Amino acid sequence: MALYRLNKYPLKTGSLCYAVISNVAIVLCFIPFLLLGWKKMRQVNTYCVLGIYWFLNGLVNLLALDFAHFSDSHLFTRELNMYYSLAEAPLVLLAFACAQSGRGRRQLLLVLLLLVAGESVLSTLHRHNFPATTVMLASGLLLIITYSLTGLVQYIKKMEHTRFENSMVFVYGSLLFAYGSFLIIYIFAHARGNGGSTENDTDSFLLYYISLLLSSAVTSAGLWSYGVRAAYSSSSS
Repeated sequence: MALYRLNKYPLKTGSLCYAVISNVAIVLCFIPFLLLGWKKMRQVNTYCVLGIYWFLNGLVNLLALDFAHFSDSHLFTRELNMYYSLAEAPLVLLAFACAQSGRGRRQLLLVLLLLVAGESVLSTLHRHNFPATTVMLASGLLLIITYSLTGLVQYIKKMEHTRFENSMVFVYGSLLFAYGSFLIIYIFAHARGNGGSTENDTDSFLLYYISLLLSSAVTSAGLWSYGVRAAYSSSSS
């Protein structure tokens, strides 16, 4: 999600549509974290990692819009996006690893460690170097898309599913849609060569927040369905 935000910050615009969509998208980012209030949810490591991921995502976007007025310059927002961007893919891969078992989990943890090691080396050698940072973020983004698609394929192959697997299909689908959309937005925004056009940037960020809104809403729906069914099972027994 941070690949497009990396060298841009959300524009302040008077558009009511933009304001409503961006506000709702950011609010929905905090829902998965709030769902951890259910004891059954907190007991699942995957949901804890996802809750933290979405909380940080919402916080970064909130500060980037300057709603809380924590920053007087765009340098702070840029630095914040940089650090979150480096942590974003490892967090998602960690959630995927927690959702797996056996060989699949070990493979994901190995990929995660290699990604963190690569990010650490490149960020140390090429600090604030945009091409090197883009390579790191693009690698993480492609890994998330790949493993989201893999998770969906594994779900389809099975005939019967647990409550956890049914909730995770929402997560895989939402992240595949989100990161696929952000990648397309990023490519088209730079392919246009708009020269920093405010109008085009506003359109791109509108699409960004629409994708963020839908992804966070679908993820929240998947986690909520697990929490409700778990609570119902507990009350029935």
